[in-house]
Amino acid sequence: ATATNAVSATIPVGASPYGVAITPDGAFAYVTNLLDDTVSVIDTATNAVSATIPVGAFPRSVAICPAAVAPPAVVLKFTG
Repeated sequence: ATATNAVSATIPVGASPYGVAITPDGAFAYVTNLLDDTVSVIDTATNAVSATIPVGAFPRSVAICPAAVAPPAVVLKFTG
């Protein structure tokens, strides 16, 4: 919980979680999984992975775009 700086849940995601971004409304967290080439989408209301998205080799960072932009998340990958 933010008020106490305590861990409120541990949510298993893919191999080697690397980057994370939270949607502006706090409803979802996107986690890049460096070693299994996916992004886990976490529903923060349930603290569960709601989707796993294949994105290609070595996703490192994720950024959330404004609400008017689709798709809402952009994944940055290492290609070198």
